Amino acid sequence: MPGLGEWIGATVDLTHPLSAALPHHPAVDPPRVTGVAGFDRDGCRAGRWDLDEHSGTHVDAPAHFTDSGLSVDAIPAGDLVLLAAVLDIRARADADAHVRVEDVLTWEQCHGPLPEACAVLALTGWSERIGDRRRYLGLDATGDPHWPGFAPELARFLVAHRPQVRALGIDTPSLDSAAGERAGSAVHRCWLRDRRYGVENLTNLHLLAPAGAIVVVGVPALVDGSGAPARVLGLNPVRHITAVDGGRPA
Repeated sequence: MPGLGEWIGATVDLTHPLSAALPHHPAVDPPRVTGVAGFDRDGCRAGRWDLDEHSGTHVDAPAHFTDSGLSVDAIPAGDLVLLAAVLDIRARADADAHVRVEDVLTWEQCHGPLPEACAVLALTGWSERIGDRRRYLGLDATGDPHWPGFAPELARFLVAHRPQVRALGIDTPSLDSAAGERAGSAVHRCWLRDRRYGVENLTNLHLLAPAGAIVVVGVPALVDGSGAPARVLGLNPVRHITAVDGGRPA
């Protein structure tokens, strides 16, 4: 029996470590941590976290923007382990860039149709700014934020023509660009319905294979939660099973 390493290559952590120092969306308060037990007094250590459901690298459940949408605990477990399609738009990812329908079509020209049960992940390079809150949020002289996001037309295209896509993910603070949020968050409103969810504030997407990787979204099952911080892992492909070789690692 082959070991896990025969089937999966390097594991990539796609998660920003969560702390109060992490730049957060302007609408989200940083987490607060309070010690409740210490080694000197209690012989162990424990803390209490006070945080927003949408802190750090996190999941947006359909309930975030749809009144009757699935809460984070109701997202099917099978939808939290998906094949990944990484769209690299770093070459044009300025502060107001959008991931477009053409980016999906270009990916499919290179790698074939988007696979069943997949996540479309946008690599903008924005996560490299995480050490500087002003740059990560793209704050201008008036304090307005600017960051890349998915185009509303892309969300509508995927809903209508690529129903196998279960999740959108991006390495910026939001599925919508900052300008898109100011215009009403059209991507969130279109995408967060049925079984579809989003993952925001990803990192290290440049280390993930553009096609064939698996993404594992480890999110707590918060009852009625509109979202939750998550530990997201990418599993790069090494081997695969084919009918030709009788099921042996290729």
